[in-house]
Amino acid sequence: MYDDQCMIIEGAGMRRFSLYRRGKVYYCQFYNPKTKKYLSGRSTGQTNRNSAYLVVQNWIQNGIPTPRSDESARSVSDILNLATLIETLRTIDLSKKDVGRIVDILKQRDLIEGVIDTKNSRDEIFTLFLRRFWSWDQSPYINEKLAHGQQIGERHCYDMQLWRKNYWDPFFSDISLSKIKRSDLVQFSLWLSEKNLKPKTINNILSVGTVALRWASDNELIVSNPAKGLAKFSGHPKKRGVLEQVEAQRLFELDWDDQRARIGNLLAMTTGLRAGEVLGLQVRDIKDDRLHIRHSWSTKEGLKSTKNGEERTIPLLPSVRRQLLRLAADNPHGLGPASFVFWSTRTPEAPMDFHFLLNSLKTMLLKLTLHDPSTVSAEELQQAKLYWRTRNIVFHSWRHYFATHLANRIDLRAVQLATGHRSPNMAAHYANHAQEQDFKLVSNAIEEAFGTIIQFSIPQKEQKESQCEHLTM
Repeated sequence: MYDDQCMIIEGAGMRRFSLYRRGKVYYCQFYNPKTKKYLSGRSTGQTNRNSAYLVVQNWIQNGIPTPRSDESARSVSDILNLATLIETLRTIDLSKKDVGRIVDILKQRDLIEGVIDTKNSRDEIFTLFLRRFWSWDQSPYINEKLAHGQQIGERHCYDMQLWRKNYWDPFFSDISLSKIKRSDLVQFSLWLSEKNLKPKTINNILSVGTVALRWASDNELIVSNPAKGLAKFSGHPKKRGVLEQVEAQRLFELDWDDQRARIGNLLAMTTGLRAGEVLGLQVRDIKDDRLHIRHSWSTKEGLKSTKNGEERTIPLLPSVRRQLLRLAADNPHGLGPASFVFWSTRTPEAPMDFHFLLNSLKTMLLKLTLHDPSTVSAEELQQAKLYWRTRNIVFHSWRHYFATHLANRIDLRAVQLATGHRSPNMAAHYANHAQEQDFKLVSNAIEEAFGTIIQFSIPQKEQKESQCEHLTM
């Protein structure tokens, strides 16, 4: 085959390369001890054996030049390692996870843009994939979670779709799912950081894509997950403000424009209920000395389970109970066990709007500061709004107010049983039952903490109250 017999050169106790002549020119083959094979021959460009030998020695010391002028010489060890890698990839069994790790490395080095799984030939546009992924009616991810009894809310999906539309769609445009790289996601996160958003908001926006990409990787729609290990943004969210006790007492001594808003805020203060749990309260949930918290109300999903999916019982002050029953009796749509306590004037199928609770609270806080906001100057009104905005008093502040006052009187476990706001370990330990002694402990603490605040004039409507009694059994 060749004009000259192959000549083996020994080096460092092992064969390193061989020189042979093809026609008049000498070629070199390097030996790979790991694969025990020779590499393809490389021309030295020399017709003299000694000159060819000197060329090979130069390659060993300084690297082998590449055909492209813009690439530097490659060392012999790199060439041997690459040959070993290629031979290994040809012969070993690879799992999807193995392939994903290899693809991740290649993407990180910007050597490839993406890989299409041949078993999933449809490589859809990334933003269209996100739209389908967070669609309540179409998403296989949502269907899987619901089928396995895991919680996910329609409102949550609605929020994710808004973030997808406002942030992911403009940035990623028409790029396909398989071509999303880690560097793209890093650039996207930096782009978000320039938009004066809170760290928590940025992390929520990022989760629109990171959750979807992880699911796509787990379900073999893409070879690897480019979002794996993507750093989150850190920051301390602004703490909810809490009213002083004297402020709370004065607040409920004021004349509220609507009794539903006043009683709703009063109930949240004395029970720690979330806004959705207040609105989801039905007449049959009111017992003699307690509330049975079974539902929460969402504008997107309607009546649903509580946030953690668990029912709980919480003590109810007698005076608050009387006001709840009187309010329920005023329902213009009629009265029944399933009637909403905080009814809507428009339909019996829904309670009043959540914003009514919050906006009424804001109005009354201004009254607390200005007495009559309609008689003050625009500057004074703006200063009062800024004051309460700085203190960050919102409807959810009642939940913090409730927990704070109870924590000063009873242990944390009893507080968590009342609020339904438990750590994973506490939830696992106490999810199935709450001791009656704990209930009494919380009841006594509530009476002690809030009893003096609600000692103000209450309209007497005993007849309406009695109309509801038989519905609470």
